Amino acid sequence: MSQAFYSAMTGLNAGQTKINVVADNIANMNTVGFKQSRVDFADIYYNTLSSGSAPGNTIGGINPRQIGTGVRVSSITRDFTGGSAVTTGISTHMSIKGNGFFTVLSPSEETLLTRAGNFSIDADGYLVLPNGYKAIGTDSQLGTTTSKTPVKIPTLIQPTTTPSPNAGTLPLSQLNGNVNVTPGTFTVSVDGAETEITITDASTLNSIAADIDAVNGVGASVVDGKLVITQDDPAAAVTLNNGTSNFVTDMKLTENQTTHEFTSKVAHYHQEVNLGTDMTIAQKATNVDIYEDGTLEVTYANGDKLSVMQNPNDPTQMVFKYTTGNPAVTITGPDLVVPEGVAVPANFQIQMASVVNPEGLIAVGSNAYREGANSGMTMFGAISSGAFGVVNTGEYEGSNVDLAEQFADMVVSQRMIEANSRVFDAASQVMQTLTYLGRS
Repeated sequence: MSQAFYSAMTGLNAGQTKINVVADNIANMNTVGFKQSRVDFADIYYNTLSSGSAPGNTIGGINPRQIGTGVRVSSITRDFTGGSAVTTGISTHMSIKGNGFFTVLSPSEETLLTRAGNFSIDADGYLVLPNGYKAIGTDSQLGTTTSKTPVKIPTLIQPTTTPSPNAGTLPLSQLNGNVNVTPGTFTVSVDGAETEITITDASTLNSIAADIDAVNGVGASVVDGKLVITQDDPAAAVTLNNGTSNFVTDMKLTENQTTHEFTSKVAHYHQEVNLGTDMTIAQKATNVDIYEDGTLEVTYANGDKLSVMQNPNDPTQMVFKYTTGNPAVTITGPDLVVPEGVAVPANFQIQMASVVNPEGLIAVGSNAYREGANSGMTMFGAISSGAFGVVNTGEYEGSNVDLAEQFADMVVSQRMIEANSRVFDAASQVMQTLTYLGRS
């Protein structure tokens, strides 16, 4: 009879474990990114009274006779199915649709994984969770090694926008001053004598200036990023007209009535971004947007924006992109200088992670997990690699706790404990009866 006691005790312990797990699930029903757990049971080893025997010529087969010794908790498994999306409208909040994780740095610089996406920007420009864990950024599309670079924006910059000295040497299609010249022709007329200038895909401002300079009565050069056309005789009647190309109107070539020079708009800009030191011209960050590819865009008080984009020459690398507020000009490549002391591209792209077996991760609290012995290989990289699911902004992922399921498990666990306690009581009464048999 003593075995019945021990079997009932294992049932009581198993039921209590399940109650504990249900209690934790319900307690975290409103925890951001929380994943509920479930308990699975298995029977324990058996006392074999008889192993049975095979059928013979004169007797049939006999089945084994075994008595189980109770129940045990075989696993406590975390359910990583997606939780409901909680819309907040906050640009730094994110939710993941799929199997990916955000990566964050703990105070001890350990890389942790989390599904919690309620990030915000702190006073130093770091993208952080409410517990202060810093989001990790990356400039790698996909790899097996984590970055240690935090996502961090420069909160105060000192931008300097100037005409680029490269304005005359680049093909028109590569100029960043909103140049949209179509190939074709335009005409230069001097006192009624027209000369046709041809624009091709390979044309540069320097080559066009040389063609204009060859026209009798006018000269041309590229100065401070602008095409400047001068007249040999200020009294001459000089006009510029579009032909099959829109060059004259797109370049906004206008005549100064005093100097009689034709000057275009700035065709190409150079941009330097330094940390703000002179408060009379420094620009403060006023807004941060996170896009679904995991890149950040910072808007400053003057309307300028700093962000990143894929390098046209190497899609696996990110480069900075600067957009001025007025006029709206997008500046990238060699004409954009952002010193490493201000920011690096990895500061502007969120690193994601995925593991082979999420259930093998080890929960460490604060909505975070570390790699476990059975979680398998971890891949790190950018959202745009397509290996980490889809990220939505302006919302975060809520808990995936199913209250109806938890209440049902709670009732079943309660009945499990009650039933095993009845078995324990019945075994106790039988033992008491046996002790009475020995009395005279």
